[in-house]
Amino acid sequence: MGIEVSALAEPLGAVVTGWRPNQELSAADRGAIERALRQFLVLVFRGHESPTDAELVRFASGFGDLVKGTEWFGDRVEYPEILPITNRVGDDGIAQGTGGAAEFPWHADYSYVPRPGKDSFLDAVELPSRAPHTCFCSQYIALETLPKALAEPLRDRAAFHAIGPGFDELADGGEQAHEIMAGMEGKRKRDEALGIVRPAYPEAIHPVIFEHPNSGREALYVSSGITRHIVGMPADESDHLLEELHAHSTRPEFVYTHDWEAGDTVMFDTLGAMHRRDGWETGEVRFMRQLSSMC
Repeated sequence: MGIEVSALAEPLGAVVTGWRPNQELSAADRGAIERALRQFLVLVFRGHESPTDAELVRFASGFGDLVKGTEWFGDRVEYPEILPITNRVGDDGIAQGTGGAAEFPWHADYSYVPRPGKDSFLDAVELPSRAPHTCFCSQYIALETLPKALAEPLRDRAAFHAIGPGFDELADGGEQAHEIMAGMEGKRKRDEALGIVRPAYPEAIHPVIFEHPNSGREALYVSSGITRHIVGMPADESDHLLEELHAHSTRPEFVYTHDWEAGDTVMFDTLGAMHRRDGWETGEVRFMRQLSSMC
């Protein structure tokens, strides 16, 4: 049986069955997934055996060069393309991945990198008893429904994206941003003590209206979590504009809320579908494997 795609009764999203992680994708199946992704933005793969790390990297790399995010975040993993998203902490008190258990705000993966994330993958390895939701919103629909008087001036604008120092003060839901920065700092200090040098966290400027390199479709490309300001605009005007764009982008009719099941692998267009996640009880563990292809 080949790949089968069933649309969800949601603003975006589809369920994909027939994927076998231990087998290489045929050209036909890869094409079917690519077309479905461009149409539905979020693909939920279910009913398959859990992929190994190697199988997950092989699958994701079929859709583009992968970001090696662990080089910045200091995680000790066999495959640097797989970023562990977890609240696990080692016996030494140092985070074993990126993230705590608090809510995390709307963002696009690796928007702060010169070659930003194009498509992303989240694989649910371990979930709390009450798994937190992940929400996705269409930035294509957001742009298409933005009043023309507001949208047209944005074509001449760019925005500055960054994490690193001050990130925890920038992001909405700052508790989670603070947890992330504290975990990153703990890993960085450990590596420095061992003589391991990690590259600095990147920063990037991207157009506010971003064209997807595969589809040519335009999306609104700013987020409350990582976009710091509109370039060349006074701070108060920039803040007001970003708040206005954020409120428009995350209207309920643009949002799909994913109810996780262990073993789910979700692939999504991270240029055109921002995402956020709920928090959960700190005494329980959530462990996800995250990958992103680059533009």
